[in-house]
Amino acid sequence: MVELNEKGLSYFSLFEKVTRTMPSDYVEGESFLVFIVDSQSLGMAIGKKGANIKRLSNAFRKKVVIVGNSDDPEEFIRNFFKNVNILGIEERDIMGEKAMIVMLDEKDRGIAIGRNGERIKALKNFMKDKFNATVHIKTRRVLEQ
Repeated sequence: MVELNEKGLSYFSLFEKVTRTMPSDYVEGESFLVFIVDSQSLGMAIGKKGANIKRLSNAFRKKVVIVGNSDDPEEFIRNFFKNVNILGIEERDIMGEKAMIVMLDEKDRGIAIGRNGERIKALKNFMKDKFNATVHIKTRRVLEQ
């Protein structure tokens, strides 16, 4: 669970007011906020046609991303990268540390990393806090059919 400062409490409060769901965690990047919510509450948090995301984006003056929570690291990564074609996820032990290797289509690399690496940094923060694991991205070119 995240330790909330005054800013975090105000984010959670506004998020709950708009979505009527309580996030379990969040990460703030320069240009976006990522909120983690219980998977069962994901639809309600997003709202019809993304209405709540639009309201929150306007209120925070940043892009808002809402991700469904999971206690399974692979499922969590898949939820985080909903708009990315994941080819596979491997769990490895690298020098005594749990590492998740995410295989992506080369064309999705930019989306996964995000502007200035913000998206992958956010995922790495969540994975470290939640699963005590690191995340590494590997890409390969997928031939079009």
